[in-house]
Amino acid sequence: MLGAMAAVVIAGGFAGLLWLLLRQRQLGRAARARAERLSGFLLTLSRANRAVLRIDDETALWREACRLCVETGHAVLACVYVVDGTLARRGATAGPAAKVLENVPDPLDLTHPEVQASYTCRALREGRRFVSNDYVLDPLAGRWRSEAVAQGVRAIAWLPLRRAGAVGAVLMLCAPQPGFFDGELLALLDELGDDLSFALDNIDARRAQQAAQQEIAAGRDRFSALFFGAPLPMAIISIRERRIIEVNQALCALYGLDRAELLGSTTASHAYGILPEDRERFYAMLAKEGKVSNLTLRIRDVQGELREAVLNAVRMPYLGEECVLVTSMELGRRAPGDRT
Repeated sequence: MLGAMAAVVIAGGFAGLLWLLLRQRQLGRAARARAERLSGFLLTLSRANRAVLRIDDETALWREACRLCVETGHAVLACVYVVDGTLARRGATAGPAAKVLENVPDPLDLTHPEVQASYTCRALREGRRFVSNDYVLDPLAGRWRSEAVAQGVRAIAWLPLRRAGAVGAVLMLCAPQPGFFDGELLALLDELGDDLSFALDNIDARRAQQAAQQEIAAGRDRFSALFFGAPLPMAIISIRERRIIEVNQALCALYGLDRAELLGSTTASHAYGILPEDRERFYAMLAKEGKVSNLTLRIRDVQGELREAVLNAVRMPYLGEECVLVTSMELGRRAPGDRT
């Protein structure tokens, strides 16, 4: 009798030891799997950071984010839904479980009651992260749950993505194990969401900068066409040095000189042009009023004749220097004091 009892005790002890060993092995596997998940999403986060710097198109950004989440983050499905008015369009997908989306409408009608109750719509509407760590038993799962489960989906997370502070998209990640999205992993996913949101703002900032540069270039082209094609003599002069920065053909014709002979010279270095005393009146008015309006001055032309002209001038930056744009119009009569 005692021998039998001892055998039972020994067998129980062995069974308990075996259970502990199996339990430790299971815990070890779970710990390794968890470590792999964290490592994978750390790599995803690192590569997403690099993508933020090089990608300048949101569609390419969605594709890269989905690809990284599947290839390095161990997701079986990654999908981005982008808000378009009252619709949510599928921006990109990746992963073997993407077949589940074949029967899901695209775009989603965000005004439809069934869609409004979905996690995707709630993440877009409320601007917060949602997690279903046991999607098989989730009472709030939608009517495509059976198809998702058949494709190996066991847990899902929805991350809102912001553009200029407003939620404009949601990243849906599907995992193959229940309980996949623990606290540490969700913290990494929040960082990923912040990085993608930053990328969107960065894309918008680059586009705005490009648009501004294009507008500047277009404005410069328009100015050049008007300046060089104007029938009236025009010049751009540096205020500090009184040096001629640019002239048009009409002014060159007035003085009978080539453009290259005028550029870089000072206004006082020529025997022609505005008479010295009138030139000082011009600069005095410019300094006092910030512009010159309809000022009648005497100009000596290339033949040495004095003629009256009306000058107008406005300040303008040009090639990084404070300049004045001068326009002159001859009155067609000789000035008083003309020797000819």
